[in-house]
Amino acid sequence: SKGPYLFGTDFTLADAHVFPFMQRLVITLKHWKNYELPKDKFSNILLWLDSCFGRSSVEESSMTDEKTIEVYTRFVGADYKFGGLNTNK
Repeated sequence: SKGPYLFGTDFTLADAHVFPFMQRLVITLKHWKNYELPKDKFSNILLWLDSCFGRSSVEESSMTDEKTIEVYTRFVGADYKFGGLNTNK
């Protein structure tokens, strides 16, 4: 795009929808897999994330990294015995 966001210079509904998933992905990959997106391969995604993080609306509505880890720790540790989840344990 010709701007810092998915569709150009304006923060749109597309950014608002995709950002939380990417935010959680980055936080959880770093925490559980000790993996960070390499700048040389994902420079555009990282620039987009930085642009989104720079918005006060995003900062005010996002969970902290610590809260995200807390929530996902409960999710990962849950003993699911329905619907075939966790059959690979």
